[in-house]
Amino acid sequence: MVVVARVCGQPGCACHRGGKKHPAMYLTGKEQGRTVALYVPRKMEAEARVWAEHYKQLKQLLRKISDVQRQILRLREE
Repeated sequence: MVVVARVCGQPGCACHRGGKKHPAMYLTGKEQGRTVALYVPRKMEAEARVWAEHYKQLKQLLRKISDVQRQILRLREE
């Protein structure tokens, strides 16, 4: 997940004249070896933050499982 500042689509907005840009959230990930970004609508940002946190937790659990599997394999080699 990444938050960037961008110029909006309304020509009269101050962001077009050097004013403060608007924050926009994107979910990022890899597809076929390339990084892709998917825009998250403002009303879904809180939910997307929860998804990103759950994803981090899942990755940690998978690392722990892999570590245990390696330990089991090492014990069986002995």
